[in-house]
Amino acid sequence: MAYTLMFYNLENLYDTIDDPKTDDDAYTPMGDRRWTREKYLKKLANLSEIFSAVASAHNGFPVVAGVSEVENLKVLQDLVSQKRMAGAHYKCLHFESNDARGVEVGMLYRPDKFTLMGCEPLKLVLRSGREYIGRDILSAWGSIDGEMFAFYVCHFLSRRTGVAASEGFRRAGAETVRDHAAAMRRDYPDIKVVILGDMNDNPSDEALAMLLRAHKNIFNVPEGEYFNPFWKLSDEGKGTSIHNHRWVLYDNIIVSHNMLPSYAGLKGFRLCRIDGKNHYGEIFCRNFMLRKGAPRRSYYGNAFDNGYSDHLPVLIKIDKR
Repeated sequence: MAYTLMFYNLENLYDTIDDPKTDDDAYTPMGDRRWTREKYLKKLANLSEIFSAVASAHNGFPVVAGVSEVENLKVLQDLVSQKRMAGAHYKCLHFESNDARGVEVGMLYRPDKFTLMGCEPLKLVLRSGREYIGRDILSAWGSIDGEMFAFYVCHFLSRRTGVAASEGFRRAGAETVRDHAAAMRRDYPDIKVVILGDMNDNPSDEALAMLLRAHKNIFNVPEGEYFNPFWKLSDEGKGTSIHNHRWVLYDNIIVSHNMLPSYAGLKGFRLCRIDGKNHYGEIFCRNFMLRKGAPRRSYYGNAFDNGYSDHLPVLIKIDKR
């Protein structure tokens, strides 16, 4: 049985209620974007359409879906309650963090497939020793069909302030995941690790390629290191969002060495090709998700366009041997 794992940046999934602790004023009925309940419900319906399309294309809803840019647990619960998604019976994970805009990461999982054993938010610690006051990483672990998995959902700091000014925070994110996963492997030696997120880095950038040790070649991954199935797609010029008028592939799903088809260990879940193609990752895209060749987002400036997100979702498939 093949299962799908997915990551999707939902682009500013806010409720309509002003949170005095965060900068969410634009997403209120009186704010710059006139964010009304009607628009909120349209956004939820549109996002659920994407999940439904993935389910139709891949024989069911993703077993685990990491998401980013969600304001709170309630917006996730509202999303999974949509009619198109009701059949998945998703449970939601979310932790409040100190993000200035009040948007964090979350995780959806199907309790009939994934048995949750534990979860916690991870704080980023910079090399200076200072704790990063901002978005946390969500970690969750449990079992799928009796096999242990650890999931990490990330949204690393954007490049808005410049690459050099922000790259240390992305390094800290990669090192935090790397070190926590290494500790999990000490407790559960056979655990499979899946890292999902908007990394704000391409697969070949330092945080992913060097610090996280996420390799390009599926047949050359040492024990304890990782494979990034989206590196090949990035090399082919494909992407998930538009930055400076070109496609970039900042959304990644990265897997540990013991999930690779070449792994010689015990039988169990392995990464498999998508639809028989020579790719192990997929950027999920349909024409209705695009506007003028780019992801159709909810807003252009302050004009509501009734779209989906400024990112495309990514997914992988695993199959049990």
